Amino acid sequence: MNNNMPELSRRASSRDWATRIQIHGVLLKKPFAHQSSKWSKRFFLVKDGFLMYYDANEKKDYERREFFNIHPKGVMPLGECHFKICREPQQPFCIQIESPEIGGRLILSAESEYERDRWLEILERSRRVTWKNTQLGDEMIRRLEDQGLQMAIEKQDYIDRLQSEVLALTEEKIKTEELEKVNQELEKEKVKLESFTKEIKEEYERIKLELDETNQLAREYEKDRVLLSQSLDQQRQQLENLNKDKQRIIEELELSMAEQSNLSKEKQSLSQRSELLQKQLQDIENQTKMVEEEKVSAEMMLKDNQERLDQLEEEKEAIAEHAQELESTIQDLVSQKAITEKELKEEVRARIAAEQKLKEAEHSLQCLDKAVISQSHRIESEAKEEMSINVKKLKDFFEDLAQEAKISSENPLILRNGLMARKTLARRAKTVRYENRKRSSSVNSDRDNYTMSCDLSSLRPKTTLRRAVTSMDRSTKEQLTALAPITENSF
Repeated sequence: MNNNMPELSRRASSRDWATRIQIHGVLLKKPFAHQSSKWSKRFFLVKDGFLMYYDANEKKDYERREFFNIHPKGVMPLGECHFKICREPQQPFCIQIESPEIGGRLILSAESEYERDRWLEILERSRRVTWKNTQLGDEMIRRLEDQGLQMAIEKQDYIDRLQSEVLALTEEKIKTEELEKVNQELEKEKVKLESFTKEIKEEYERIKLELDETNQLAREYEKDRVLLSQSLDQQRQQLENLNKDKQRIIEELELSMAEQSNLSKEKQSLSQRSELLQKQLQDIENQTKMVEEEKVSAEMMLKDNQERLDQLEEEKEAIAEHAQELESTIQDLVSQKAITEKELKEEVRARIAAEQKLKEAEHSLQCLDKAVISQSHRIESEAKEEMSINVKKLKDFFEDLAQEAKISSENPLILRNGLMARKTLARRAKTVRYENRKRSSSVNSDRDNYTMSCDLSSLRPKTTLRRAVTSMDRSTKEQLTALAPITENSF
């Protein structure tokens, strides 16, 4: 058993040539060279586009032959052959083979229609195996490969174009989103500026109204001062009249006393008259004293009214100055609003352009880095290390440049906020000083009003002084408080 196994495997491997035979079998063949009705049996086989035939005895040796028999009785190339079915006397299942390469025709006969059709099909298929068809196949394969390569190149170009379009659309989308963000920021800044401008205008209108009220009070005080002056003149006139009456009575008293010595009879009447005159004189002196006290009180009140009038004039000037500052602040805010929008748009355009250039530089740097890495096997180790260091330095430089550009793009808004904060804080300091001065003057006026005499209440003005209050809203204070640290850090 063990001795036979290698022999069987060797025989099986030596019979591989038979598996590459398309068809084989015994057919009847008519003579080829001359016309004859004699049929002879031959063993035919078809292999790789050739029809070969042997003696009929070859069929017995075919199954046990280990190698292909290279000595057939005849060989016919099938590349240029034409096949058709025909009938011969006593042979109904014939195949006629014609070819311009051979001088004649070959007629074969099968035993049945099925066998004839089977041989005809194999012959038709085997005629395609020719050198020309092989060349045509190679040419077709090469053409298909070229077409495939061209299609692959076109596909890659199309993919590259699609990628570039996708990148362009992505960049356009990013730019659109950035512009939308910038527009939103501009809208927020615009709303803030409009609200702040509205608050300043409201404060300006309120201060203007208070200034009008202060002017009205000043006019009322002026009227009171005129009335007090007229009253003082009347009292002075009354005092002069009383002095004249006093002088007249004194003269009459002296005259009566002179006559008393001469007229003793009238002594009693004169004494009574003298007492009466003395009482009248005492009344006149009392009235004179009261008028003088009223005069002093009126002068003090006139002086107080003059001081209040001066104070109102100072407040009027301070309010007018504050109103002018508010008008200039409103104009500055309006101009800064336009300038801020323009600068923000320019900064956004510059930032987008800088980012685009930075992206291109980064892309170039990446390409350079890839090129260095791809060509690193051709470069010496020292040159490779030097090129890697230079590429790294260039990359660090671009990263630092991008960071500096990012930081510098935020500076203008901080500087503008700092300038606005300084102006607002200066204006707030003036307002606080103005309020402190008004508060101190209000305390002094209350103390003077409390110490005045009740007898002179009829001479006081009927209207009360309303204090003009200039203050800022809570939102403005919060804005100033939030901007104060920025101002200190900026300057």
